[in-house]
Amino acid sequence: MIINGKAFSADGERSLVRVLEAAGYDAGAVVCEVNRNLVRRADMQDYLVEDDDIVEVFSFTGGG
Repeated sequence: MIINGKAFSADGERSLVRVLEAAGYDAGAVVCEVNRNLVRRADMQDYLVEDDDIVEVFSFTGGG
């Protein structure tokens, strides 16, 4: 699978939350798009990703 433009190896099909955590992200602090579809944070635990998926991870920062 591809996460933010970089290859990432996930052993088969897993939940989006587990993949994010394995890749070093805090799943509770990010927003994700899988294959150009926004995944609601409430759905990440049950959303299964596959080896050929493209995942984009976004985080928001404040500033002024």
